Amino acid sequence: MKSDNHLLMRCLLALLAMLISVTMQGQTETPVPEGKKPFYVNHYGCAAGHYLLNPKDYEGPYAIFADADKRGKLTKLGRDIFGRLDLLRQEAWNRSGEMTAEGGRMMRQQVQQLLSQFPTMFTPDCYVDIRSIMQNHCIQMANEVGVEMARHFRSDRISVKASHKNQPWLNAQDKDLLAERDDSLTMERYNRFTILNSGAGRLMRALFNDQNYVVANIDAPALSQQLYILSQNIHQTELGKTTNLDDLFDTDEMQRHQRRQNAWSYICYGNCTLNGGHQPYIQREPLWNMIHMGDSIMKVDYPVFNLRYTNQGVLLSLASLMELDDCGVATANLDSLDALGWIDTRIAPPGGSIMMIHYRRDKNDDDPLIKVMFNGHEARLPFKSDCAPYYHWNDVKRYYLRKLYRYEKIRQDELNEKQ
Repeated sequence: MKSDNHLLMRCLLALLAMLISVTMQGQTETPVPEGKKPFYVNHYGCAAGHYLLNPKDYEGPYAIFADADKRGKLTKLGRDIFGRLDLLRQEAWNRSGEMTAEGGRMMRQQVQQLLSQFPTMFTPDCYVDIRSIMQNHCIQMANEVGVEMARHFRSDRISVKASHKNQPWLNAQDKDLLAERDDSLTMERYNRFTILNSGAGRLMRALFNDQNYVVANIDAPALSQQLYILSQNIHQTELGKTTNLDDLFDTDEMQRHQRRQNAWSYICYGNCTLNGGHQPYIQREPLWNMIHMGDSIMKVDYPVFNLRYTNQGVLLSLASLMELDDCGVATANLDSLDALGWIDTRIAPPGGSIMMIHYRRDKNDDDPLIKVMFNGHEARLPFKSDCAPYYHWNDVKRYYLRKLYRYEKIRQDELNEKQ
């Protein structure tokens, strides 16, 4: 029955991937309003397939199994998993944070989708600016995109840069908001939620033949979490084509891990009211930059692409701040996130993106439109439009500028109170 469940899950994931692919290729896009044409694409993308940043994520679980194996404490399944962990550890050796081959394929596919989605923009004078934060896989993503872009689109106007100077508008930081993130009330509620969504007993019995040994030597919840992370990561590697860790968890255990991970993502990047509901504003600078660039590019004669590559947290924050689809939901109830539609792996999947596309008749058009493509589908913005999913640029600016200014006033009021 368990193998049937895993087979069904893989089939559903394959179907979902196919549907996402169809959408991203533009086959379900709403026609552009008559007379308008795309002239500017402002894109934020998050990490595609990559090896985990910390080598201990691979070495730690392996060491636990190695010690148990030496002491004869592994079950048959435990010895099998030990072998698979060894294979994964070897593949990931000296590749901390490196983009995987699967990630590279994903980035090349995204370039091909851009080329097919915006054929009129790729003119000889088109300018493509590709930038990334200073993380290994993000730099590799940007380079992969640049190489693939140059292979299909011959131009000397393709620029690829990675620099710490990009940090303020590609991965902004705010020490005050970060300090509020894990306050005592929030952590009390999260820890309670974690306890209710934990339970590693069945897994430990399946892997180890001596539960006294487990109690004395192993942090069972931590090991379960580490194995869950590896079970997800292995599918982003070449090894995932021939082996996996899917049989480690039953459906209920998998859902519990996902719920805990999602709740923590919401606390850190969503409008969680437990810690004030302001965490997405950490990435307000990227939104300011999107507005600034949208205005600055208005009178330019040639098409422009700004392609930016950053981490998952930025995309989660930006989607929440922009209130795309259901991402702006605000609640203190961590149990309600699934029902409310705030799911981190849906908002920022590997290779996910937020892409704001600007349309106009010509450079003198005083009513340009925008559309936001969110992970390949047309996003709903938090206000009405007479031409949705297209929105008048002036309405977009007005809504987001007011929102940003309101928050700046809150910050200033708090500063005044402290003085």
